[in-house]
Parts: sequence; C-alpha cells; structure tokens
Amino acid sequence: MTFNFTKIKKSSSSFELRTWDPEGVIFYGDTNSKDDWFVLGLRDGRPEIQLHNHLAQLTVGAGPRLDDGTWHQLVPALDGCVRQGNWLDPQAQTSESTPASSLRSCAVQSQPGTFFPPGTRAEFSLQDIPQPHAEPWAFSLDLGLQLAAGSGHLLALGTPENPSWLSLYLQDQKMVLSSGSGLELDLPLVLGLPLQLKLAVSRVILTQGYKKEILALPALHLGFLLNLWAQPQGFLFLGALPGEASSASFCLDGLWAQGQKLDMDRALRRSQDIWTHSCPQIPSNGTDTTH
Repeated sequence: MTFNFTKIKKSSSSFELRTWDPEGVIFYGDTNSKDDWFVLGLRDGRPEIQLHNHLAQLTVGAGPRLDDGTWHQLVPALDGCVRQGNWLDPQAQTSESTPASSLRSCAVQSQPGTFFPPGTRAEFSLQDIPQPHAEPWAFSLDLGLQLAAGSGHLLALGTPENPSWLSLYLQDQKMVLSSGSGLELDLPLVLGLPLQLKLAVSRVILTQGYKKEILALPALHLGFLLNLWAQPQGFLFLGALPGEASSASFCLDGLWAQGQKLDMDRALRRSQDIWTHSCPQIPSNGTDTTH
C-alpha cells in the first residue's frame, strides 16, 4: 500500500490481525528511510512500535500475546476518566468537543472491576475460553459479584438462536438458576461472596458461601448443553441476552472459567458502555460528568 501524505485527511487507522507467527513486521512506513520511519510489528508474540525521526527515537512493546491464530483489534478502548484538562490552546480548536451527554459519566468514587450498566452484554465463544475437564466431565464459572440492582440476566450458556440453555437471572434481590427445560432454583442475593456455578454430568451446582443448591438436568437437556462446546456457535453470554429488555446492572470484581480469569477486553463482542476495568463504588444517579 502506498499513501500520498498530502491527501490524507484522517489521522487514525484500525484493522484486525490474525497470525500464528510470534515475530515479524506488520507494516513499515517512511518519508525518509534514513531519518524518518515507523514500524509496527510483533516480538515474542506481543505488539512493538519503533519510531525514528528528528523529534524522537523509541522502541515500545506492550500488551498480550497476539500469535494465537484468532482475530485481534489493535485499537482497544481505555476504561478511564480524565478531568481538569488544559488542552493546548483553546483558540486553536477547530471542532466542537463531543457533548458530555454522549460520553460515559464518571462515578464520583470507583473501584476495580467490570461494570455492566442496564441492557449491556459481552459474549465469549466457548471455544476461546478454558475447556471442560474430560473425565469426569466438569465445567465451572466463578463470579465475584460486588454490586447488583434491577432484573435481568447475569450470565447464560447457549447459542444466538437459543441463548439460555442454562442461565443465571437477577430478580427481586435473588438469583435464579434456570435450565432451558423449565427447571429452576434460586438463592438469596448476597454481595461480596464468591459465587460458583459448576456443571457436572446430570446436574448443576450453585454455591455461595455455605449455601449450595443443586439443579438436576434431564438427560435430553444435558445432551444439548454438552453439545454447545462441540459447535462454533456456543457462547457464554454476560449481561442482557439478545432482544432482552433488561434493567439489571451489576459489577464483577472478577470472572473465572475453569479457574482462569477472563479478560473482558478479549471478549468476542461486547457493548461499548461496559466499564471493563472499573465500577462505581456505590449505585447512585449522582455522577461526576467531567471527562
């Protein structure tokens, strides 16, 4: 690709990358091959930038490994808030600022975690997360639930056509575990205690603290559930299901599959309004709208 710099009107680029190769150049550009050049590549599977011009000479590498054969987007959003800014010369500004109403409000106080506002969701392909144990067959999900309000789904296992073969629902300050066959059980909502959902042959075990509830699964339904891991359309849904009018909002201080923590930035798809690394410390409508 060759670009005429005098005709460029856009200052940003984005693309998706897929590779198994841990080392190499993604792209290189220069205006002068001796004094002004730029390289984006992979070193040991991680992104690296090399920049050389009369203003700066630097090499920077960061981020997770990308050489896993799956698609990656190279412009990840940053979950953060900025305030008390003094941006260059206001008289030189040529375009109006984005209205604050279109941006996420900053909580007055925040804590680490992942916050799902009402109606938001994230999707993980079951093939991209740690796999069930084979003998005996078992799969576990652990949630650290810090805040929760409203009614709606917290998580579900299913397909886009039938997203709730097995689901955990928030309703009237209790958690309802439900199977696609209509069977369900519930636990009172207790915040701050780890919640574990463990799938085993013929049953699902929901545990929090000293409380344990067991949901027996019919053989036919268990077969459908196990098949989710054998097809590319098997998903772990977090938050509102497709087409659901959910009022549930919640905060997780962690989500683990088979004991391994899931990174929300690596979800297959997620709502842009999800706070991936922060949570409001208390649920309230009073927010600091400085950005």
